[in-house]
Amino acid sequence: MINVLRGALVAGLLLAPVAQAGTLTYAVTDESWMPYWIVEDQRVSGIFHELMLALDERLPEQLQASHPQPPLRTQKLFREGYLQIECCVSKNWRSDADQAEVSLWTVPVLQAEEMLIFAPGRRFAYQRLQDLQGRSIATVRGYGYAGSEYFQRNDGADVRALIYLVAQGRSEAGILDRLEWRYLQHEDAQLQASRWQVEEGPTVNRSQLRLRLHRDFAGRLDAFNAAILSLQADGTLARIVARYAPQAHVAGQVEIR
Repeated sequence: MINVLRGALVAGLLLAPVAQAGTLTYAVTDESWMPYWIVEDQRVSGIFHELMLALDERLPEQLQASHPQPPLRTQKLFREGYLQIECCVSKNWRSDADQAEVSLWTVPVLQAEEMLIFAPGRRFAYQRLQDLQGRSIATVRGYGYAGSEYFQRNDGADVRALIYLVAQGRSEAGILDRLEWRYLQHEDAQLQASRWQVEEGPTVNRSQLRLRLHRDFAGRLDAFNAAILSLQADGTLARIVARYAPQAHVAGQVEIR
């Protein structure tokens, strides 16, 4: 039942902030966050795409994907009620007053985990964010990072550039989502070459990712929570994760390792 809305349908969506009876529209941005959201030429896939498909089968409403749009645009549309769901983000990422006041949060879906990566043999001791004080850390331009007040950012254009900066010794370490790394190891043969080799390090930050439901639909929050918990309990979510990152597994209900 889920389909990605094309441009003509978006125009209709913008005419009225109230969802059609029995239909809730969720945000899809035009920026990929692999393997959670993979957006290529308006085609959408990824873990959270499949999660929404699975939720659609367990809820009475039809869950409908928006046309991929810039992230700030989707946040504006959510605030104004044109979009009713956002999957899946941290409360800390939507803490601005204008977003927080219209947001209801489900139980956690997954826990994203950011880790350090090192060039082989160049690992340094790490226990807390302050241990990064003064170090050159590879990051992705435009992304926010916990502890960035301590380290010197060395921005790359994307995640692959980040990995290469570390592998070539141009940064002392890099910060990378652990599941994204699992996915890239499986999908990108280039990363097997010696000049791209890096080692996994300790976790530096964890973020609980939840569905965000517009406050106008407070009466549906319990149903969404029940559907999410059922996907976790029967292994559906773990199987979805495994399709995109075969080396990963879901520990407990939400933690990925």
